[in-house]
Amino acid sequence: SIYYEQCGNPDGVPAVFLHGGPGAGCDARSRRFFDPEFYRIVILDQRGSGRSNPNAADDLDASLIGNTTPNLVQDIETLRLKLGLERWGCVLGGSWGSTLALAYSQSHPSRCSCIVLRGVFLFGPDEVDYLFSNGGTAGQNPSAWDAYLDFLKDTSDDWERESINPLGAYWNRLTSDDLQLRNAAASAFVGYELSISKTFIDGDLIARYLATPSLLIPFAVMEVHYMINGGFLRRGQLLDGVDSMKKHGHKVAIAHGRGDYVCQPKAAWRLTKALE
Repeated sequence: SIYYEQCGNPDGVPAVFLHGGPGAGCDARSRRFFDPEFYRIVILDQRGSGRSNPNAADDLDASLIGNTTPNLVQDIETLRLKLGLERWGCVLGGSWGSTLALAYSQSHPSRCSCIVLRGVFLFGPDEVDYLFSNGGTAGQNPSAWDAYLDFLKDTSDDWERESINPLGAYWNRLTSDDLQLRNAAASAFVGYELSISKTFIDGDLIARYLATPSLLIPFAVMEVHYMINGGFLRRGQLLDGVDSMKKHGHKVAIAHGRGDYVCQPKAAWRLTKALE
Protein backbone atom coordinates (compact mmCIF):
# COMPACT_ATOMS: atom_id res chain seq x y z
CA SER A 1 0.00 0.00 0.00
CA ILE A 2 1.21 3.49 -0.90
CA TYR A 3 1.15 6.15 1.81
CA TYR A 4 0.00 9.60 0.76
CA GLU A 5 -1.31 12.71 2.43
CA GLN A 6 -2.89 15.99 1.39
CA CYS A 7 -2.77 19.48 2.81
CA GLY A 8 -3.15 23.08 1.73
CA ASN A 9 -6.13 24.44 -0.18
CA PRO A 10 -8.66 21.67 -1.02
CA ASP A 11 -9.79 23.74 -4.01
CA GLY A 12 -6.30 24.80 -5.02
CA VAL A 13 -4.09 23.81 -7.93
CA PRO A 14 -3.18 20.09 -7.51
CA ALA A 15 0.54 19.65 -6.90
CA VAL A 16 2.45 16.45 -6.22
CA PHE A 17 5.87 16.18 -4.60
CA LEU A 18 8.17 13.31 -5.65
CA HIS A 19 10.91 12.55 -3.14
CA GLY A 20 14.47 11.58 -3.89
CA GLY A 21 16.64 8.59 -3.22
CA PRO A 22 15.15 6.38 -4.50
CA GLY A 23 13.97 5.28 -1.10
CA ALA A 24 14.37 8.50 0.88
CA GLY A 25 10.68 8.96 1.64
CA CYS A 26 8.89 12.23 2.44
CA ASP A 27 9.07 14.32 5.59
CA ALA A 28 7.60 17.54 6.94
CA ARG A 29 9.86 19.59 4.67
CA SER A 30 8.33 18.07 1.54
CA ARG A 31 5.11 20.04 1.73
CA ARG A 32 6.89 23.32 2.48
CA PHE A 33 7.93 23.80 -1.14
CA PHE A 34 4.34 24.87 -1.89
CA ASP A 35 2.15 27.83 -0.97
CA PRO A 36 -0.65 26.14 1.03
CA GLU A 37 -3.12 28.86 0.13
CA PHE A 38 -2.63 28.31 -3.59
CA TYR A 39 -1.92 24.59 -3.91
CA ARG A 40 -3.68 21.36 -3.04
CA ILE A 41 -0.51 19.60 -1.90
CA VAL A 42 -0.10 15.85 -2.31
CA ILE A 43 2.95 13.94 -1.09
CA LEU A 44 3.53 10.20 -1.25
CA ASP A 45 6.13 7.70 -0.09
CA GLN A 46 7.26 5.58 -3.02
CA ARG A 47 7.20 1.78 -2.93
CA GLY A 48 9.33 0.21 -0.22
CA SER A 49 10.06 3.48 1.56
CA GLY A 50 8.75 5.75 4.28
CA ARG A 51 5.27 4.89 5.50
CA SER A 52 4.33 2.79 2.48
CA ASN A 53 4.05 -0.94 3.08
CA PRO A 54 6.06 -3.04 3.05
CA ASN A 55 9.01 -0.89 4.09
CA ALA A 56 12.31 -2.44 3.03
CA ALA A 57 13.42 -2.44 6.68
CA ASP A 58 10.53 -4.77 7.54
CA ASP A 59 10.39 -7.07 4.52
CA LEU A 60 13.26 -6.63 2.09
CA ASP A 61 12.18 -9.21 -0.48
CA ALA A 62 8.57 -8.03 -0.64
CA SER A 63 9.60 -4.38 -0.91
CA LEU A 64 11.54 -5.12 -4.10
CA ILE A 65 8.71 -6.92 -5.91
CA GLY A 66 7.58 -4.75 -8.80
CA ASN A 67 9.71 -1.86 -7.58
CA THR A 68 10.54 -0.30 -10.95
CA THR A 69 10.23 3.13 -12.51
CA PRO A 70 7.24 2.19 -14.72
CA ASN A 71 5.39 0.94 -11.64
CA LEU A 72 6.20 4.08 -9.65
CA VAL A 73 4.90 6.13 -12.56
CA GLN A 74 1.71 4.09 -12.52
CA ASP A 75 1.38 4.62 -8.76
CA ILE A 76 1.35 8.39 -9.34
CA GLU A 77 -1.28 8.03 -12.04
CA THR A 78 -3.39 5.71 -9.88
CA LEU A 79 -3.26 8.27 -7.07
CA ARG A 80 -4.36 11.04 -9.44
CA LEU A 81 -7.37 8.98 -10.46
CA LYS A 82 -8.16 8.08 -6.85
CA LEU A 83 -8.20 11.75 -5.90
CA GLY A 84 -10.43 12.61 -8.86
CA LEU A 85 -7.98 15.07 -10.40
CA GLU A 86 -8.12 15.97 -14.08
CA ARG A 87 -4.40 16.73 -14.10
CA TRP A 88 -1.54 17.80 -11.88
CA GLY A 89 -1.03 21.54 -12.03
CA CYS A 90 2.51 21.07 -10.75
CA VAL A 91 4.81 18.05 -10.49
CA LEU A 92 7.85 18.83 -8.35
CA GLY A 93 10.81 16.53 -7.87
CA GLY A 94 14.46 16.81 -6.89
CA SER A 95 17.37 14.49 -7.66
CA TRP A 96 15.76 11.05 -8.15
CA GLY A 97 12.45 12.90 -7.81
CA SER A 98 13.34 14.84 -10.96
CA THR A 99 13.95 11.55 -12.78
CA LEU A 100 10.55 10.28 -11.73
CA ALA A 101 8.86 13.59 -12.57
CA LEU A 102 10.24 13.42 -16.10
CA ALA A 103 9.28 9.76 -16.48
CA TYR A 104 5.73 10.50 -15.33
CA SER A 105 5.27 13.59 -17.46
CA GLN A 106 6.50 11.74 -20.55
CA SER A 107 4.29 8.71 -19.87
CA HIS A 108 1.19 10.79 -19.11
CA PRO A 109 1.79 14.11 -20.84
CA SER A 110 -1.87 15.12 -20.87
CA ARG A 111 -2.10 14.73 -17.08
CA CYS A 112 0.31 17.45 -16.01
CA SER A 113 0.95 21.02 -17.08
CA CYS A 114 3.96 22.28 -15.11
CA ILE A 115 7.14 20.45 -14.10
CA VAL A 116 9.52 21.89 -11.49
CA LEU A 117 12.89 20.13 -11.19
CA ARG A 118 15.42 20.73 -8.42
CA GLY A 119 18.73 19.04 -9.16
CA VAL A 120 18.32 17.07 -12.40
CA PHE A 121 19.35 13.42 -12.58
CA LEU A 122 18.81 11.68 -15.93
CA PHE A 123 20.32 8.29 -15.06
CA GLY A 124 23.02 8.56 -17.68
CA PRO A 125 25.76 5.94 -17.21
CA ASP A 126 28.27 8.72 -16.59
CA GLU A 127 26.08 10.15 -13.82
CA VAL A 128 25.87 6.80 -12.04
CA ASP A 129 29.55 5.98 -12.48
CA TYR A 130 30.60 9.41 -11.21
CA LEU A 131 28.73 8.81 -7.97
CA PHE A 132 29.36 5.16 -7.26
CA SER A 133 32.00 3.60 -9.49
CA ASN A 134 34.86 5.76 -10.71
CA GLY A 135 35.53 8.08 -7.79
CA GLY A 136 34.26 11.23 -9.45
CA THR A 137 33.12 12.66 -6.12
CA ALA A 138 36.60 12.30 -4.62
CA GLY A 139 37.46 15.69 -6.09
CA GLN A 140 35.06 17.35 -3.65
CA ASN A 141 35.11 14.92 -0.74
CA PRO A 142 38.02 12.45 -0.90
CA SER A 143 37.49 11.18 2.64
CA ALA A 144 33.86 10.24 1.90
CA TRP A 145 34.90 8.33 -1.24
CA ASP A 146 37.66 6.52 0.65
CA ALA A 147 35.20 5.54 3.40
CA TYR A 148 32.75 4.28 0.76
CA LEU A 149 35.42 1.92 -0.59
CA ASP A 150 37.03 1.09 2.75
CA PHE A 151 33.86 -0.59 3.99
CA LEU A 152 33.90 -2.87 0.97
CA LYS A 153 37.60 -3.64 1.34
CA ASP A 154 37.16 -4.50 5.01
CA THR A 155 34.32 -6.92 4.29
CA SER A 156 35.60 -8.45 1.06
CA ASP A 157 37.04 -11.90 0.39
CA ASP A 158 38.15 -10.83 -3.09
CA TRP A 159 38.68 -7.08 -3.33
CA GLU A 160 40.52 -7.33 -6.64
CA ARG A 161 37.33 -8.63 -8.22
CA GLU A 162 34.86 -6.51 -6.29
CA SER A 163 36.80 -3.28 -6.86
CA ILE A 164 35.68 -3.41 -10.49
CA ASN A 165 32.04 -3.04 -9.48
CA PRO A 166 31.53 -1.29 -6.11
CA LEU A 167 27.78 -0.95 -6.65
CA GLY A 168 27.44 -4.69 -7.19
CA ALA A 169 29.52 -5.29 -4.08
CA TYR A 170 27.20 -3.09 -2.03
CA TRP A 171 24.17 -4.88 -3.48
CA ASN A 172 25.55 -8.25 -2.41
CA ARG A 173 25.96 -6.99 1.14
CA LEU A 174 22.62 -5.19 1.28
CA THR A 175 20.83 -8.40 0.26
CA SER A 176 22.98 -10.75 2.33
CA ASP A 177 21.47 -13.28 4.73
CA ASP A 178 23.68 -11.71 7.40
CA LEU A 179 21.50 -9.02 8.98
CA GLN A 180 24.43 -7.36 10.71
CA LEU A 181 26.30 -7.08 7.42
CA ARG A 182 23.21 -5.72 5.67
CA ASN A 183 22.77 -2.98 8.26
CA ALA A 184 26.45 -2.11 8.22
CA ALA A 185 26.41 -1.85 4.43
CA ALA A 186 23.36 0.41 4.58
CA SER A 187 25.09 2.66 7.11
CA ALA A 188 28.24 2.88 4.99
CA PHE A 189 26.35 3.59 1.79
CA VAL A 190 23.96 6.19 3.20
CA GLY A 191 26.76 7.79 5.21
CA TYR A 192 28.67 8.30 1.97
CA GLU A 193 25.65 9.64 0.09
CA LEU A 194 24.74 12.13 2.79
CA SER A 195 28.35 13.22 3.22
CA ILE A 196 28.49 14.44 -0.38
CA SER A 197 24.92 15.79 -0.56
CA LYS A 198 25.86 19.18 0.88
CA THR A 199 28.89 21.44 0.77
CA PHE A 200 29.43 20.59 4.45
CA ILE A 201 29.04 17.45 6.53
CA ASP A 202 25.65 17.59 8.25
CA GLY A 203 26.36 15.35 11.22
CA ASP A 204 22.86 15.68 12.69
CA LEU A 205 21.22 14.59 9.43
CA ILE A 206 23.53 11.61 9.05
CA ALA A 207 22.98 10.56 12.66
CA ARG A 208 19.19 10.72 12.23
CA TYR A 209 19.26 8.43 9.19
CA LEU A 210 21.73 5.96 10.67
CA ALA A 211 19.65 5.67 13.85
CA THR A 212 16.33 5.10 12.03
CA PRO A 213 16.10 1.74 10.20
CA SER A 214 12.87 2.70 8.40
CA LEU A 215 14.80 5.56 6.78
CA LEU A 216 18.22 3.95 6.49
CA ILE A 217 17.41 0.60 4.89
CA PRO A 218 15.06 1.79 2.12
CA PHE A 219 17.41 4.63 1.24
CA ALA A 220 20.35 2.26 0.73
CA VAL A 221 18.51 -0.71 -0.78
CA MET A 222 16.31 1.21 -3.20
CA GLU A 223 19.08 3.48 -4.37
CA VAL A 224 21.42 0.62 -5.20
CA HIS A 225 18.52 -1.40 -6.66
CA TYR A 226 17.78 1.39 -9.12
CA MET A 227 21.41 2.29 -9.81
CA ILE A 228 22.44 -1.22 -10.82
CA ASN A 229 19.38 -1.45 -13.07
CA GLY A 230 19.93 1.84 -14.87
CA GLY A 231 16.86 3.35 -13.24
CA PHE A 232 14.75 0.85 -15.19
CA LEU A 233 15.06 3.28 -18.08
CA ARG A 234 16.42 2.85 -21.57
CA ARG A 235 19.68 4.72 -22.01
CA GLY A 236 18.86 8.30 -22.99
CA GLN A 237 15.13 7.70 -22.53
CA LEU A 238 14.37 10.90 -20.64
CA LEU A 239 16.14 13.06 -23.21
CA ASP A 240 14.51 11.26 -26.11
CA GLY A 241 11.11 11.66 -24.48
CA VAL A 242 11.03 15.45 -24.21
CA ASP A 243 9.17 15.75 -27.52
CA SER A 244 5.96 14.61 -25.83
CA MET A 245 6.43 17.30 -23.19
CA LYS A 246 6.95 19.98 -25.84
CA LYS A 247 3.98 18.75 -27.84
CA HIS A 248 1.70 19.10 -24.82
CA GLY A 249 3.06 22.52 -23.89
CA HIS A 250 4.55 21.58 -20.53
CA LYS A 251 6.06 24.47 -18.62
CA VAL A 252 9.39 23.29 -17.22
CA ALA A 253 11.39 25.11 -14.55
CA ILE A 254 14.84 23.86 -13.56
CA ALA A 255 16.80 24.91 -10.47
CA HIS A 256 20.26 23.37 -10.28
CA GLY A 257 23.16 24.58 -8.14
CA ARG A 258 26.65 24.65 -9.62
CA GLY A 259 27.93 23.23 -6.34
CA ASP A 260 25.69 20.14 -6.48
CA TYR A 261 28.02 17.20 -5.81
CA VAL A 262 25.41 14.49 -6.38
CA CYS A 263 23.47 15.69 -9.41
CA GLN A 264 25.89 17.20 -11.89
CA PRO A 265 24.95 20.50 -13.57
CA LYS A 266 25.64 18.96 -16.96
CA ALA A 267 22.49 16.86 -16.58
CA ALA A 268 20.38 20.01 -16.22
CA TRP A 269 22.16 21.51 -19.23
CA ARG A 270 21.52 18.42 -21.35
CA LEU A 271 17.84 18.57 -20.48
CA THR A 272 17.67 22.30 -21.17
CA LYS A 273 19.17 21.83 -24.63
CA ALA A 274 16.83 18.93 -25.38
CA LEU A 275 13.82 21.07 -24.45
CA GLU A 276 14.80 23.89 -26.82
